[in-house]
Amino acid sequence: MKRKVILLAAAILTLSLTAGCQKQKDENLPQESETTSGIHIKNETDVKLDENRIILEQSFHTELGDWGDVRFISYGPAAGSDFEDVSFYLMKNGKVAFAFPYYGENNKTDQYAGLFDSVESVAFHDVNGDNLKDVIVIINYITGAGPQGMEPRPKARIFLADKKGFILAKDMTDDVNDHIEEKDMSMGHIYDYLKNK
Repeated sequence: MKRKVILLAAAILTLSLTAGCQKQKDENLPQESETTSGIHIKNETDVKLDENRIILEQSFHTELGDWGDVRFISYGPAAGSDFEDVSFYLMKNGKVAFAFPYYGENNKTDQYAGLFDSVESVAFHDVNGDNLKDVIVIINYITGAGPQGMEPRPKARIFLADKKGFILAKDMTDDVNDHIEEKDMSMGHIYDYLKNK
């Protein structure tokens, strides 16, 4: 009996250590410097994205101003994470070069959106007339409230380009979400709304 207890304790300890190492490996992000433009990665070679979390159908190669040819990455929440939001990155030469700023504190959705469901669309378009391509994303969330609570509901997110990266245009994002009805949320309606502001 004593031997079984020791073997069980050893197995639990081994599993705990393995799980801890796996979590550390997946989240082995470098020291970052926060700016109004998002998170600039100091040491590109240390950033590892979990390939299983990349949303392939909403990740694209594109040409973005001074960044040149980059891959825009839509990166889903970790499996089993509570209220973790989608995040976005730019990759250049196979390495993460820029992490877009989060909308919610600690990249959590519980205060404003519900549970992340999917990235509906991504567009690269100059929305503020500065001749730099901005990034517009429509993201679906499940609120769980009301009769249609399990039906995904779209919310826009707008990142404005500047010389250093991209700034979360929170006021512009909130304005679009407040004034375009969910049934009308599309890139065309967002462009038209912002053009007529």
